[in-house]
Parts: sequence; structure tokens; C-alpha cells
Amino acid sequence: MTQGEAPTKRKRRVYAARVPVEQRRSELLDAALHLVVTAGHTAVTMDAVAEQAGVTKPVVYGVFGNRAELLDTLLRREQEQGLSQLAAIRPDPANTDPGDQIAHILAEFLKAVREAPERWTCIVMPMADMPAQFHAVREEARERVLRRTEKLAGELLPKDKAELDPEIVAHTVVTLFEMAARLVLADPDRYRPERFITAIRAALA
Repeated sequence: MTQGEAPTKRKRRVYAARVPVEQRRSELLDAALHLVVTAGHTAVTMDAVAEQAGVTKPVVYGVFGNRAELLDTLLRREQEQGLSQLAAIRPDPANTDPGDQIAHILAEFLKAVREAPERWTCIVMPMADMPAQFHAVREEARERVLRRTEKLAGELLPKDKAELDPEIVAHTVVTLFEMAARLVLADPDRYRPERFITAIRAALA
């Protein structure tokens, strides 16, 4: 600094606020999920997660040892929370009509999708850069849903209609639900849940 020159103020470094580790973990996983949904799995780097979460990279490394650990934790979290949402959906005990039950369960499922759109985008939307472990866990979760749906179908379908194969019905219902979820996520204004419920009720009447 030359004589007569005003001292330059040093820019203060911005530090992330201290928060409980579980809260920080959740924030970082939310940031990673947003990156997966908007930019793909390959976009999830420790630098990108730090920037998305508004923290420094050392903060990310303070919670997750590496990118693989972060992605694996994200994968497990979304699988568990998605399955928990599905497990909370129950048939209407006041209704014995199978068509009405399918419409009711579809309505509850699409409600869950709209409540957590990034989670369900990660679960049901095709992604070209999906790592093998994500694909494997997605298929494992789908198989669990199929088995549960087959069990429900066996309980709800009329016993005097042997041609209504519970396994085939389960595959049909799960495929229909996946298609409905993709459309609702891709264009929520056009494909509102009410459209699907009305169409299902009319088709099964």
C-alpha cells in the first residue's frame, strides 16, 4: 500500500452455519437429489453438492467420505422413504368393489408422488446415466411392490372369477401406476390425478 492510499478491507470468508450433523446430512442429500433429477447422476460431485447446498466442500467431506458413499446413502434414503409412502396406502375398508379400490389406491399413490416429486422422479423416470446399483435397487423395490400388489389382488378380486389372475393383475396395475406417475411428473398441469381416477373408474365400471 502506497502512502496516502486508503487501507483495503479484506473480504471476509463466508462459512456455513453450524447445524446438527443429521440436519446437515439431510440438506446435502436433498441437494444431491436435486442434482440427480435436474442434471443426472454424473452431475453429482462433491463440488456440485457443496455449491447446491450453499456450503464449502470440506463441509460435505465432513459428512460423507466420498461421492460413492453420498450416492449410496441417497439411494437407500429414497428407496426407504418411497416404500414407506407406499406402505402407508391402504385399501378403503368401507368399500368391497375392486374397481373402486384400485381407483382409491391410485389416488393415494399419485398424492404421494405429488408430495415428493423429486423422489419419485428418481424412482420412476428413465435416466440414461443411472449407475448399476441404482438400477438394481429400483428393480428390487419394484419387485417388492409387485408382490404386495399381487397379495392385495388375491384378497380383493372376486373368488368366482378364476380368470382374473392375481399375478397378471398385479403387473398390469403396477405398470399403470408407473405410467400415471411419469405423466403427472412430466406435465402436472395437463395430467392431473383426477383425470386418471375418472378414467379408471369408467373403464372398470
